[in-house]
Amino acid sequence: MATGVKTDTGRVRDGNEDRYLVREEREITLLAVADGVGGSSGGEIAADAALAELGSRFFSAPADRPTSDALAEAMRDANAAVLRAAGSSGHHDAATTIVAAVVRANEAIIANLGDSRAYLIRDGICRQLTEDHSGDVEHAITRFAGDPRGIQPDIFVESLRPDDRLLLCSDGLTRHVTPEEIASAVGGGEDVRVAASALVDLANARGGQDNVTVLLHAPGQRATVARTAGRAVAFAVFALLILVTVGGAIAVLFAVGSAAPPSSSARPSASFAPTQSASPSPSPSTSPSPSASPSPSASPSPSASPSPSPSP
Repeated sequence: MATGVKTDTGRVRDGNEDRYLVREEREITLLAVADGVGGSSGGEIAADAALAELGSRFFSAPADRPTSDALAEAMRDANAAVLRAAGSSGHHDAATTIVAAVVRANEAIIANLGDSRAYLIRDGICRQLTEDHSGDVEHAITRFAGDPRGIQPDIFVESLRPDDRLLLCSDGLTRHVTPEEIASAVGGGEDVRVAASALVDLANARGGQDNVTVLLHAPGQRATVARTAGRAVAFAVFALLILVTVGGAIAVLFAVGSAAPPSSSARPSASFAPTQSASPSPSPSTSPSPSASPSPSASPSPSASPSPSPSP
């Protein structure tokens, strides 16, 4: 799988309330990062419940439902799951951010709640795809999973190229690392696992004030494998067609040679007389001897044109 991910507690917090999800089914990849809301109890409970429900609900959606609708509905189900988990655990204010991406072929559908972000790194430039749902107070969020009023995620659609990198992260990364530094760490064809680890290490080196999670996906690597496999199949079919064509040509030549009319030396000699049949002849006369000059109708030659060979 062309996905690298690393999560870390950081240098300040006692526990890690970040969670991530990587799930692939039916040639669709679902990626997500959840960051339990700081300052509220049960952040890890909210993040766990949100991502478990998100994956389950998205992949159980009808196959004909548009991807963006299925993802938005799964986000709303995740909100309901957090509320249930908060009630049953006693952490009534449990909440979490969510940023999720569905990658299918050369398209990504992204949804978010809160300030966990999605970035696209292309041609050495890191571009933020999502918009933070934040308030006037630093790191305060205005949308989150676990809101009893209901939620409305933002949805973004992005076309992907083979060399693109899609990055999802919690704000533990973006507090310390700039988009330019993200592009530098990810660019240059770095392995996605190495690049994800390097970004977490950089955030920690600059203070690590929060849990930090980086999920880095390379959509083009699987496409490259598919193209290579497709070329191999095409070559095998081409080779098979050549073999069938050559085999058919040989069969035609063999049939033509077998069907050639016999030479005159193989015809019966004029001095040859057939032996009379032992059984009574219906005619009292004896069988006449064959004429010295063969009759054209005496032994018709088989057709020289072979039967058509089967199509490959």
